[in-house]
Amino acid sequence: MFSCTMIKSGIRKTLEEMYVYTFLFLANSFPDMSVCSIIRTLFVRPVANIGNNTRIRKNIYVNSFRKLSIGRNCFINRGVQFDCSGRVSIGDNCSIGFNVLVTTSTHLEKDRVGEDGHTVIGEDVIIGNGVWIGANSTILPGTEIGDNCIIAAGAVVKGKLDMSGVYAGVPAKYIRDTLGIAEKRI
Repeated sequence: MFSCTMIKSGIRKTLEEMYVYTFLFLANSFPDMSVCSIIRTLFVRPVANIGNNTRIRKNIYVNSFRKLSIGRNCFINRGVQFDCSGRVSIGDNCSIGFNVLVTTSTHLEKDRVGEDGHTVIGEDVIIGNGVWIGANSTILPGTEIGDNCIIAAGAVVKGKLDMSGVYAGVPAKYIRDTLGIAEKRI
């Protein structure tokens, strides 16, 4: 049967989900303008770790703000989804294009079960400082992107990427160094 701790845990999880969806609703209800981007960030800041001068555009999705950390001077474009089963850490001065998926959830093998009896676990995603992630890219669980990397639009990224490289393709592969590109950054 159900124990008291199971019921309390279920209630806490339900309240947390209501809290997350309420903040997302409020943050996403403002029009998509620069001033509203600042207001949207102010709505999200109390529940997530977000640095100063970070701008967040409309229609973001985050399933656990407690596991999301975004540095200073970042830009998160429209339609970005953060699946935070594990931690997502984004450094300073990063730009994330529209419709990017950052996912940390992965399934265990059939014969293994996680600590809580589930077969889904979270693997952390770490994004370094000065990273550009192009539109419609997918960042898979356990990925670590080094400082000053550029991820081309539509790339699927898994594993550890060295700093200062341009990566493109499915799966993302090293294309070239960022020398000459970095000076053009805003």
